[in-house]
Order: sequence, then structure tokens, then C-alpha cells
Amino acid sequence: MDDATVAMDTPLTPRCFHNESIAFFYNRSGKALASDWSGVSRLVLGLGVAVCAFIMAANLLVMAAIYANRRLHFPIYYLMANLAAADFFAGVAYLYLMCNTGPNTRRLTVSTWLLRQGLIDTSLTASVANLLAIAVERHVTVFRAQLHSRMSRRRVVVVIAVIWTLSIATGAIPGAGWNCICALETCSNMAPLYSNSYLVFWATFNLAAFGVMLALYARIFVYVRRRTLGARRRRNGGGGSASGGGGGRRSRDTMMSLLKTVVIVLGAFIVCWTPGLVLLLLDVSCARCTILTYEKFFLLLAEFNSAMNPIIYSYRDKEMSATFRQILCCRRWRGRGNGNGGTSLSNAGGGGGTEGSDRSASSLNNAALSAGNERRGNEHSAV
Repeated sequence: MDDATVAMDTPLTPRCFHNESIAFFYNRSGKALASDWSGVSRLVLGLGVAVCAFIMAANLLVMAAIYANRRLHFPIYYLMANLAAADFFAGVAYLYLMCNTGPNTRRLTVSTWLLRQGLIDTSLTASVANLLAIAVERHVTVFRAQLHSRMSRRRVVVVIAVIWTLSIATGAIPGAGWNCICALETCSNMAPLYSNSYLVFWATFNLAAFGVMLALYARIFVYVRRRTLGARRRRNGGGGSASGGGGGRRSRDTMMSLLKTVVIVLGAFIVCWTPGLVLLLLDVSCARCTILTYEKFFLLLAEFNSAMNPIIYSYRDKEMSATFRQILCCRRWRGRGNGNGGTSLSNAGGGGGTEGSDRSASSLNNAALSAGNERRGNEHSAV
């Protein structure tokens, strides 16, 4: 009697299938596995590779813009740069997927298949964790009446390190053992080597994070609306001058513009990823549902999300959009005004550019404290 027979006859020793082919798992789950390239498959592959190239180039541009422009050297923009890094990583993960999909899936081993899926899981977790960190940062700054967080760069680096540690660990969990290779009855239909329990955990965790972020932003908007209405009543009742409240209104407009930008980014992410996560839950809970028909469509929708953020920044953030143009035109910042209020983007001159931006941010923060302190904030800005 050989070892495999002993393993099957012994109830306490589960049989594992590490050496089986990918076709074995796909056939058992009922998921189709292509044997050759069709015309449609080649078209999808070409479009997918092109989208991946755009994702990586566009998010590299975002990271370069935040690095080059000293006026963007604040915690919120560092977190946005890290979100761009997560999207860049998603582009790499999707490119690896495109090169190992269709008929090429048959050539994968169990380890390389788990690597392919783990890269996508890591990129999604990194994006979700970044968006959650941005939501917390905006919540703290708004309720402290600041335009930018006073969190030190060291703390930002720690936050970023925690995000990537958590993301890599989450993506590595299935390869480390939380899979169905030794328990075929728990295999998923959409991801034939993944355990149903892991998919439930992963999808539920991400959907719960979406809910937390939506709750944070809803609380922020309610708070800001109340503050704005209260300031308007006090201004009307006290007969405050338009010039006295101009600085406060400008700072609130700046704060709300940045807040709306990150909310649009979050909204696009939720719209693009929620259908796929819900599909994973249906795969586990609804045996009669024909979900595999929609899998590729929702995966493509999720892929496009990684290309959206640079486009959103181009339309919503004038400072970042101007920096994009400067980089694409191969121009240098020499301390001259950029047309946005006469402020400069300087790569030279030591700390002058940073000092100027810090002074500007300080005046905006003070102006945003309350409507009753607007005049004092304007005096500080004038200094």
C-alpha cells in the first residue's frame, strides 16, 4: 500500500494536492479553462496590457509631482502618493495576470497561481488601507480646524510601513496555508485554489472598511455644514465685512475642495470594487447563482479604477495639475509664480520654498479655526 492510499484511508490525515495541475482544480470547480487564444481573448489581452501601461505611467507621474512640488509636502499628499504607489503596484499585478491568463493559466503551478492572485490581493488591501488612512487624516484635521495635519514625517513613514506590511501579509495568507489545497470541498468557484472562508474574510473586511470610511466622511460633511451655517449666521448678525471674512472663506473653500477630491477618489474606488467583492460573497453563499459570467467584467472594472485617480487629480487639484504639466513639458521650477496666487514651486534655493508654503499653510489653518477668529487669522496671514 503506497503513501497516497494510506493518506486516503487515514481520516486524521487530510490529503493535499500541491502537485496537481491547475486544470485539476478548475475542472473540479466547474470553471472554464481556455485551451487556445481566440480573437476576442487577444483583443482583451492587448487592451489590458495597454491599460496596465497607462496605470503605471500615470501613477508614476502622481508620485513624481508630489515629490517635485514642495507645496504638496504635507501628510495628506504623502498618503496620496502612497495610494499612487498602491495603484502602480496594481498595474504590475494586473500585467502579471494578463501575461498568465487564458491558455497560459494551464502552465501555472500551484505556487505561481497563488502568487498571481496574491499580488492582486496585496494591491487592493494597500489601496483600502491608504484610503482609510486618508479618511482618518481628513477627520482629524477638519475637527481640529486645520487645513493640513501636523503629523510629522516620521509618523507618516510609520503609517505607510504599517499599510504595506498589512497588505503584503494579507496577500501572502493564502500561499501560507489558508487555501483549499488540502480541503477540496471548501474550494471557491471563482478562485479554485482559494478557500471559501478566506474569500468571506477578505471581502467582508474590505466592505467593512468601505463602511467605516463612508461614516467618517459623512460625519465630516455634517460637521462642516453646521460650522458653515453657524459662521454665516454670525456674520449676518454681526454685520461683518466681506474683506474680514475673505480669508476664512478662502481657507474653507480650499479645505472643502481637497475634501471633495478625496471623497471622489473614495467613491470611484467603492463603485469599481464593491460589485466584485459582492460577487465573491455570492460565490460562497449562492450555489445556484451563475456568477462566473460576470467575473471578467467586474475584474476589468476594478482594473480601470487604478487609472482613475491621476485623472481625478488632474481635474480636481489645480496645484497637482499644474505640476503634471510642468513635468510633462520637462520644465523646472525656478522660484517664479505659477499663476496660482503668485506662489512658487522651487527646486532650488534651499528651504525658501518650504518656508513659504509652511507660512501659507499656517495662515490658512489659523483662518479656518472659526468664523469668530477670521480677522485674527487674516492678520497672521498678512504678516
